[in-house]
Amino acid sequence: MKKKIIFIQSYKFLDFHYMQYEIENLKKYFDVECHDLTLIKNKKIELHYRYIKNKFKINKFNDPKTWEKKIFQELDKYHDNLIICFMHFPTTFYELYIYWKMIRKKIKVCVFDFNSMIAINPSEKLKIYEIISYKIIRLFSRPKQIINHKKISFINFILKKISKYIYPKYIFVNSKQDFSINKKNWENSKILRLHSWDGSTSINFKNKKKIKNKKMATYLSAFSINSASDSANYNTSRIENSKKILKSVNKFFIKLEKNFNFKIKIAKHPREEDNFNSPIYKNKKRFASKYLTNKLIYTSNLVITTMSTAISFAVLYQKPILFVITNEHYKNVSLIQYTKNVSDHFKSDLINIDLNKNFLINLRLSNFTLNKYKSFKKDYLVYEKFKNLTNSQLLTNILK
Repeated sequence: MKKKIIFIQSYKFLDFHYMQYEIENLKKYFDVECHDLTLIKNKKIELHYRYIKNKFKINKFNDPKTWEKKIFQELDKYHDNLIICFMHFPTTFYELYIYWKMIRKKIKVCVFDFNSMIAINPSEKLKIYEIISYKIIRLFSRPKQIINHKKISFINFILKKISKYIYPKYIFVNSKQDFSINKKNWENSKILRLHSWDGSTSINFKNKKKIKNKKMATYLSAFSINSASDSANYNTSRIENSKKILKSVNKFFIKLEKNFNFKIKIAKHPREEDNFNSPIYKNKKRFASKYLTNKLIYTSNLVITTMSTAISFAVLYQKPILFVITNEHYKNVSLIQYTKNVSDHFKSDLINIDLNKNFLINLRLSNFTLNKYKSFKKDYLVYEKFKNLTNSQLLTNILK
């Protein structure tokens, strides 16, 4: 009898996640289901994702009792062969309750504690008066997010207090830092390091061809008119005006193409609607199909972003990163400060494209800090010990 793995997420389970978790590869050895509990957590959130359809089978639940009944039916069928994989530690009290209940029922529970970006506190490089100002602005601009972060901190506190008695069998991490932290906090769990999801994707990337000597830049999109932002999790809207940002970015593309002879390709964000083709972006040929970010960055000479976890691919394939912001981005103080800190970390260029009208910038196409890239890859993206095995292969070896 095959073992059964159930992947559980309380934020929108997209086709992007299905592919990222390498579900099809796991299905060769396990019965696998994907459970989306978003509607249990936030019934209004579906409105933000009304433009996105799932091609893969994702089981959605909007009632806690229905979902719990389903889990215990699977337990009756598979017994010790049932494995529950939470894709993050609990962030709500209901999640904490089901996490506790699953472990008390002796179900094999795994937790993925993955961090795709550098662990930088956005305010860590600020002076005291700047930190105070930063926190006040955040409090008034995003009160629901602040409250939610405080709630998550409290839940983490509870988790640590009960960790000797209620603990998952496995905790999977992708970074060196998180391995040490979890090792200290979870004495009774097995802490195992995997690659980041992007790191595993790069290992699985079979179509690596020699790049033609052609200037191409990939823009990592994070803003469209109808796409859901992280704010959707709190039933709030994005504080920045997407239209203003897209207009600025489009002007920047035109000048980059004209003055530097670049071909621009836009890598859509996984949360952008499938047929999104904004009239603000004048050149329709710039748009690439969804889920091609890995391939686009591999074939590019330059990666442009405001902030995206997909810069991992730029690091993996040693591509220079140009961080761009607009005047409109300054409404989001956390984003601005974090972008500054990350660009500083990688010694990458950061420009305000609304202020730098002449775009007299040095793109540094061959001049990026290789040591920074190598250390980030080693610490966050690819676990050197298993650099030739993908995450699905590693998970199969561990769970089978």
